[in-house]
Amino acid sequence: MKITFIGHASILIETHGISILSDPWWRGPCFGAQWWVYPAPAVDTLKNITPDYIYISHGHNDHLHPGTLKGFSRTTVILVAASSNMAGFIRDMGFTVVEVGDEAIALGSEGVSCRIMPTYSDDTLMAISDDCEVCLNINDALHSAPAAVQETVAARLKELYPVIDYVFCGYGTASHFPNCYVIPGKNSAATAAYRQTYFNRQWARLINRLDPRFGFPFAADVVFLEEDLQWANEPMHNSERPTDAFRELFPQSAVSVVDIAPGYVIEQGTTCTAKLWKPLSIDALRCDLGEQIARANRYGSVTGEALGEVATLLQGVLDAHRDYLLSYERNYRFFIRFRNSDAGILIEKRGRHLELKQIDTKDGDLPAFDVMYTTRLQYLRNSLEQRYGNEILFVGSGGIFEYADRESAGKNLHREFQVLLRKPGKTRLRRYGNSLKPVYKLKQAVKRMLGHKSENLYDLNAWTVYASQVAANERPMSAK
Repeated sequence: MKITFIGHASILIETHGISILSDPWWRGPCFGAQWWVYPAPAVDTLKNITPDYIYISHGHNDHLHPGTLKGFSRTTVILVAASSNMAGFIRDMGFTVVEVGDEAIALGSEGVSCRIMPTYSDDTLMAISDDCEVCLNINDALHSAPAAVQETVAARLKELYPVIDYVFCGYGTASHFPNCYVIPGKNSAATAAYRQTYFNRQWARLINRLDPRFGFPFAADVVFLEEDLQWANEPMHNSERPTDAFRELFPQSAVSVVDIAPGYVIEQGTTCTAKLWKPLSIDALRCDLGEQIARANRYGSVTGEALGEVATLLQGVLDAHRDYLLSYERNYRFFIRFRNSDAGILIEKRGRHLELKQIDTKDGDLPAFDVMYTTRLQYLRNSLEQRYGNEILFVGSGGIFEYADRESAGKNLHREFQVLLRKPGKTRLRRYGNSLKPVYKLKQAVKRMLGHKSENLYDLNAWTVYASQVAANERPMSAK
């Protein structure tokens, strides 16, 4: 078995005359103009190869990238999980799609088998066996999943494949959280590094649990080119590496962990091309991607008509969720500011009253707010109109939440705001589940008294590192 790391979540497996590529992304950005792949994928290695198969792990734009996928021959067969909803979309592009379940299927006639397993939140993983070696492509499927899911899937994999040779596992944060939040007193770089360290160690624990011959971190070759977020690139990429975390946590392990870069090649357990990870330099990034940076920071104009249409969409969300929104116990003022525009939209709750109005800020005076959200108008329109449109905002980091004070951040007030920024679903929102409010609060109090605590990966109070904590050498709340 020969495996080449192309870049980000893309690897090429070649064995017994069969080639299987995964999650190709290299033609342009994804999530609007928010994510850019860097360092550049090693696409030259595919110059004379027409893959027999392409595995698409899930529907996020950095894995299912239509702009890249359309460049492949329609003789290539696309592999997806039987449980996914991607098959129809990909067939419409002209490809033959095979939907693979938990039972292994044969690829070709030389003993190569493929199994695709669903894991958590529409993610999947792929196992390839050629009767001599086994490769697991886990991509984003486990490192951010709950511990119980990780253990269940890992146990199943070890049952199916007692000896695993190669594991490619993601370790990226893959979310707008917590880097897209501005809070008074926050140390942004320390917050980004702390968050990344958590996922590095999740990667390390998964590799230890699966116990392969080789463990490779991948699926995190993403940079932000928008001026507001460029600062995050260095702490995300240059903090503790997942391979270093593994060696610290499991110093006695026999697993060989390798911090690979695009172009790395391993065949039958021997490294053929030793392309290894290098620290990211923001100066080099700006030099290499100058044109892309200009594109990422080019904003279209906002017309009064377009603003009015988005305001109407937002009013529809207010009307759809009115009972839910009015059940929130606090008053608030949310302000939406659009890039390249002097206009914005203010949403205010006062007791049992909800109001939306357009605001002109051309004199530079912003209205008083508890939380302000800055985004492109088209991003917000997509989020309000399309089923998965909110992914640009909340996966792709398509906007910035700014808190007026730390107290509101500690209460995660932005969660209330997020309800307003996405297309309403068919299910009615319930703040207290199927319980009455007093019963719900009593249950929560009892859980706290009993010490029941579930890990919350999206609690601002737990995941924000403040300058005062850095100065006092204190740990964030989630580490205590």
